[in-house]
Amino acid sequence: MAFLKGVDYAVLTVFLLMSSLVGVYHALRGERQRSAKQYLLANRNMHPIPVAISVVVSVLSAITYLGVPAEVYVHGPQYWVVVLNKIIPAYIVVFSFCPLFYRLKVTSIYEYLDMRFGKLVRYIGVTINFVNLLLHMGVVMFAPALALNAVTGLSLVGSILAVGIVCTFYTTIGGISAVVWADVFQSVIMLAGFLVTIISCSVQVGGFINVFRINTEHGRGTFFDFRPNPTIRHSFWSLFIGLGVLATSYIGTNQIIVQRYMTCRTLKQSQFSAGFGTIAMGFVELIAVLSGMCLYAYFAGCDPLTLGKVNKADQLMAYLMVDLFQNTPGVAGLLISAAFSASLSTVSSGVNALATLTGQDIIRNFYPDMSDFKFTLILKIVSIFFGMMCMCVAFLVTSLGGILPLALSLIGILNGPILGVFCLGIYFPWCNTKGAVSGMAFAIALGFWLKIGSMVYPPIIDDPPLFIDQCPGVLENVTDIATTLSFEAVSAAQASVSEARYLPRGHSK
Repeated sequence: MAFLKGVDYAVLTVFLLMSSLVGVYHALRGERQRSAKQYLLANRNMHPIPVAISVVVSVLSAITYLGVPAEVYVHGPQYWVVVLNKIIPAYIVVFSFCPLFYRLKVTSIYEYLDMRFGKLVRYIGVTINFVNLLLHMGVVMFAPALALNAVTGLSLVGSILAVGIVCTFYTTIGGISAVVWADVFQSVIMLAGFLVTIISCSVQVGGFINVFRINTEHGRGTFFDFRPNPTIRHSFWSLFIGLGVLATSYIGTNQIIVQRYMTCRTLKQSQFSAGFGTIAMGFVELIAVLSGMCLYAYFAGCDPLTLGKVNKADQLMAYLMVDLFQNTPGVAGLLISAAFSASLSTVSSGVNALATLTGQDIIRNFYPDMSDFKFTLILKIVSIFFGMMCMCVAFLVTSLGGILPLALSLIGILNGPILGVFCLGIYFPWCNTKGAVSGMAFAIALGFWLKIGSMVYPPIIDDPPLFIDQCPGVLENVTDIATTLSFEAVSAAQASVSEARYLPRGHSK
């Protein structure tokens, strides 16, 4: 484990302070967040460019920043197909969902379900989204904190508290305006983290062309896998169709994202922010894939997983930070700030969305005559409450680590029914409340059935090998043994080294 230096902590502290100051600025300017329209929708007066950037970083959390490069490192670069699967979702959202929500002037997307199917469907959708968002926020806080703790020594509890307190602070006092502009600031840090990783690794291996050469020589040159077998981890079809549907649910029927579209001045600006944000999302994911390829090129021949330097692939980016920049004060702090950026953007967006759902779908329904000032004050209190709830979920995952896979599965299972019921309402005008409720119930049941099936019939593992034959001291040990052992013993030692190249990840001889 490598520990951070004082300069790295200083960089991280400055980053967190800057994020907080964004909230302070928006709390003190203009109407000072005294009206619900200002607090939740920025008076529908946001520029589409920062809104589009906010869409990107709200979807692409720290799980993307740390997880996608690790995915590419272990399984190869096929994941890049997610760049292509953004085209159809962008078209659907821009020409179907955006016009519908914007013209109805909704604040919560579940207001539409009330208009279309009635309150029962609305509250089923709200309940599902509450569970989904809380689980997602908890995982987004926990997963990067765990990876950074394991490799850098950064406190697990401190990381969760830092992300939770900072994002709750600026979200509560600054509203949606603070969330969007903090996202813009954090996007710069996150992009800088990716670029520093790509450039530094490329320099270390002799150039960007060598990155592709090393990946290809080590069995990582497959960019398309058209096999129709559904048990393959990443085929073209599962990435393009499966994750394409997931992308549609995120950008078209997720309160976090749709609420941003509603802050724009006009429908055209709303459509621009949705379309540009979705395509830009694919571009950032492509950069994450390239980071994964650079990560592998840097560690090629001396895999930290096989050597036991890290326990999980998600820790590889953090391990790279301290391995590559341990003698360059502040750079590791910048890269860790990039991981925190991705967490802060997603969690602050989730807290704001949960406050919106509570206000519009629950409080306004029971107290429709409440004054706007009092309603806004309650929204701020609700934001604090949900910020604390997200931290509690993260700590729960910390205490019961085994629930993390279950939480991730539930997030995926619950996204589908929400997208399905909105599509049902938009594209099938003859469908009614009974059809909507039964469809959502069937979709949830189908999701659990598929999850159980994936456990009974696990995916095919055909990952390319990981090597340790170029680690300092491995081959030298065999040479030293050769001077004292018989020919047969030397052969056995050499065979042992050869076998070590193909050991299962996380084990070593």
